[in-house]
Amino acid sequence: MSEFLKDKFNIDLSQPSTQKGLALVGAGAALAFGHPDLLTASVTDTGIQYGGIVGTVVPVLIGLFETVRDEFK
Repeated sequence: MSEFLKDKFNIDLSQPSTQKGLALVGAGAALAFGHPDLLTASVTDTGIQYGGIVGTVVPVLIGLFETVRDEFK
């Protein structure tokens, strides 16, 4: 699978930034399906937690950037 992604899409899964990027994209997709609000914020004992579409798009964009930033050099 790793060789297929590397040959066809130039995605090298051995790079830590690619792994981190894919994890962020996956987390963002999971949040997007669970929180359809535009922006949500809740204050808990552990701090402020953001969610909603805006709170989800930022990690997804960071994840996409981390995934592909070194692939097209």
